[in-house]
Amino acid sequence: MKTIILSIFILMSHVAVAQRFHKEKTEIEHVVWQFKESIIQKDSTTFNSLFHENPVVWIGVVKNRSQQKRLKKNPENRKNYFKDTYENFFHYIMEKGSKEETFDKIRIINDDVIASVTFHYSFREENTTTNWGSEYWHLIKAEGNGKL
Repeated sequence: MKTIILSIFILMSHVAVAQRFHKEKTEIEHVVWQFKESIIQKDSTTFNSLFHENPVVWIGVVKNRSQQKRLKKNPENRKNYFKDTYENFFHYIMEKGSKEETFDKIRIINDDVIASVTFHYSFREENTTTNWGSEYWHLIKAEGNGKL
């Protein structure tokens, strides 16, 4: 009898943990969706609400093949990376023309206060893909909400 009660308790504990992680994963997927939609809609209020207080590290690395093309255009542009702010990125989004970022193969690793999100992305301007690759995000749970 004790074994049955213990087994039921363990099973219920596992179900509760699985439900909590599923809920947190769904919340993180919602942040990814809001990020995407705020770019399409040019919604700065939603976009800015996804980030915790500054500073937020915003850095990109140019793949070798793309860097070789960049060097042919401008041999003095030796850096294969850039750093900026999410605010400047959104100023760029607000410029004339449609912009969209799509996400594929989203993977989320999380616990109750921190998450890592990786995915393949494709960025389009005026229906032309301008860059693509992988993105890696780290989120924290700040005041009950996932923030970049």
